[in-house]
Amino acid sequence: MPRLRYINEDEKTDVARELIASAERTGAPDPRVVSIMVRSPKAGVAWVRYWNSLLYDGVLPHPLKEMCRILISMSHRCGYCSTVRSKVAQEQGLTEDKVAALFDFETSDLFTDRERAALRYAMRFKSGDSGVDSDEAYDDLRAHFTDEEIIELGLFCGETDGAGKLVRSWQVLSWDEACALNPDLQSLNKPEAAE
Repeated sequence: MPRLRYINEDEKTDVARELIASAERTGAPDPRVVSIMVRSPKAGVAWVRYWNSLLYDGVLPHPLKEMCRILISMSHRCGYCSTVRSKVAQEQGLTEDKVAALFDFETSDLFTDRERAALRYAMRFKSGDSGVDSDEAYDDLRAHFTDEEIIELGLFCGETDGAGKLVRSWQVLSWDEACALNPDLQSLNKPEAAE
């Protein structure tokens, strides 16, 4: 049971219904979290709209962003985010085999050099407050991304890390429940990254 309740049917505005229906169509963000967020008609609704734009719009391929989101989520053992899948990313070719290989992205032949650079950057968000604050991080990115893409990737990873911690604290789905739904998560057995 989440720490914050889902919106009741009689509380839903047209905007809340629209955002929940969109989440049901796309798969990410998950309708459960949207059903909590829209209880805040200003900040929560604004966040859902921002997240949708960050996730689905922009210049970076959606599957690349989805891989970064899932990797960050698994790194901080967010059961909810680790099990959520974007239907759009799946339609655009992101497979569960590739998702399962995320912790081995540096050596797996399933990933391109560009994807590896983005995933390294995503992991830097989990390595501590100064993880992304290095010339090495940006030299690595510049080899594969334009400045516009780096800005988008940075906003996306920062939002995933921060909002992911918030959503994890709501306990929409615990890590143990996530492992029951997706037993492959148990095999990760990675230590929780510093938050």
